[in-house]
Amino acid sequence: MTLRQFSAFLILAQNSESSLVVTVFLSKNFASLHDLPKGARIGTSSPRRISQLREWREDVSILPIRGNVDTRIAKLERGEFDAVILAAAGLIR
Repeated sequence: MTLRQFSAFLILAQNSESSLVVTVFLSKNFASLHDLPKGARIGTSSPRRISQLREWREDVSILPIRGNVDTRIAKLERGEFDAVILAAAGLIR
């Protein structure tokens, strides 16, 4: 499966004057964070993203995810998560 087969949604956030953080939402079945059903499993390893997700969606399960980008996408493909949240920089590498 290629990255193009996933729904991708970009979230831009600037956390200082000099840095722009680009976050990517990936899912096989949902177009955005708002489309996820209650209880959906979201994988991320970033404390900042975990905090943001808890503010936006209290009704989803936020689970730790480890591994490189290919491993994380494979976990999404296997159905371990309904969505994953990644740094765009990791996808560009």
